[in-house]
Amino acid sequence: MMKKEKFFWIILGLSLLWFVLYLYLTPYDLSPDEAYYWTWSKRLSLGYYSKPPMVAFLIRLGTLMGGDKAIFVRLFAPILWALSSLCFFYWARGLFGVEVAFKAFLLSLFTLLTPLMGFFMTIDAPLVFFWTLTLFLFSLALKKGKPLYFYLMGLSFGLGLLSKYTMAILGVSLFLYLLFTPSLRPYLRRKEPYLGFLLALGVFLPHFLWESKYGFVAFRHTASLLKKGSSFDPLSFVTFLGSQFLLLTPLTFFLFLKGLWRTFKESLKGDFSYGLPFWASSLLFLVCCLKSLFGPCYANWGAPAYVGGLILASRPENRRLLFLSILIGAFFIGLAYNAESLRRFSHLSPEDFPTSRLLGWRELGEEVKSLRRTFGDPFILGSDRNILSEVAFYGEAFPRVYQYGGKESQFDLWGGLEREKGKGALIVLRSNKKLPSEFEKSFSQCTFLKDFEVVKKGVRIKSFSLYLCEDFKGL
Repeated sequence: MMKKEKFFWIILGLSLLWFVLYLYLTPYDLSPDEAYYWTWSKRLSLGYYSKPPMVAFLIRLGTLMGGDKAIFVRLFAPILWALSSLCFFYWARGLFGVEVAFKAFLLSLFTLLTPLMGFFMTIDAPLVFFWTLTLFLFSLALKKGKPLYFYLMGLSFGLGLLSKYTMAILGVSLFLYLLFTPSLRPYLRRKEPYLGFLLALGVFLPHFLWESKYGFVAFRHTASLLKKGSSFDPLSFVTFLGSQFLLLTPLTFFLFLKGLWRTFKESLKGDFSYGLPFWASSLLFLVCCLKSLFGPCYANWGAPAYVGGLILASRPENRRLLFLSILIGAFFIGLAYNAESLRRFSHLSPEDFPTSRLLGWRELGEEVKSLRRTFGDPFILGSDRNILSEVAFYGEAFPRVYQYGGKESQFDLWGGLEREKGKGALIVLRSNKKLPSEFEKSFSQCTFLKDFEVVKKGVRIKSFSLYLCEDFKGL
């Protein structure tokens, strides 16, 4: 094994150990999305309100290993990060050799994407893994010419579709790569690539049938996000680029853009090596940029584009810039792990500071558990799915958690409130929010209990209004 390959394995192993240790030591609670996906894992299905089911299956597998604890909810985040890194390294090595592969790995390691992917168990962790695995297997299929690799690629592609619909863009990228690479165009007349994608559709079919049963609810939700915003909005475009600037860290993002630009002509000329990472990166990044011109494009949407893009950024002529980029990335990551210490320098309100999203939920859960014991185990009702998801996890209230009003969510699909008639409810709302009239009319009596505040080091992080209602009559 070559020296740099040994270093890769050592760094990968140490990084994985660090992520698992940090999961155990972290001061941060589950994010609202993680708690929400955990509720999905308690009721496994072939689909959910807004997403395919992969994230729920993985969280369920993690909690089967150690119970409903935050560390096991997040367990597959570092595992999938490590597996993605393996595929990434060996794909890059197959394209350009071990030196470029090692540089690309180091470059990826020192971006903010790495701690985010290795720590948070959201839909992006399995998406990036299956995206990278599909590219690795596709590259092997072209290099070795064996049908088996096309079929394995199709299986990986299908599992990626079950992670997030964004995976479909990779299918278009692979087709464009074959189309614009003259030496590979004969594959468009062979059956193996089509059989591979047919296998992917077979993997995706059960979810599609679930969608058809529920009126294609997740498809419609995804389409609504894409349609959000219709007029030209340059500020949204700048915001999206700014988010990528921070996620990759500034110099790495510059190297990424430089890599795309320099390989554009090479790819159109049919360059075998640069073509695949170019098409796998550029199409998704272009789609995100176009979307951001007419409305919000969330920072995480472009994450899979950097699987190929970071390889293009690691070309040999960028040696000094690569070293400087890694140093800058290390600085940014150091800030990320010590984000709480930056609170004192922030002009944001305490509740709007980024880490506040990950704090205070455990305290709210303990308060809810105490109140439920005091008032005879009432069910939980609210209008905010983020609060309800956190209370379900930290308040140990699932499945007796129900949503009424607010943005639609999986709680609406589950329903079940009719089973609670005649019982009492603990209503959890955001601070100073008046009890909705629909709630008051649905109970014989409602009483304001308290405003509950979460204070850390003298700073109010979160606050909630709690109500107790009796004798539920139905909404």
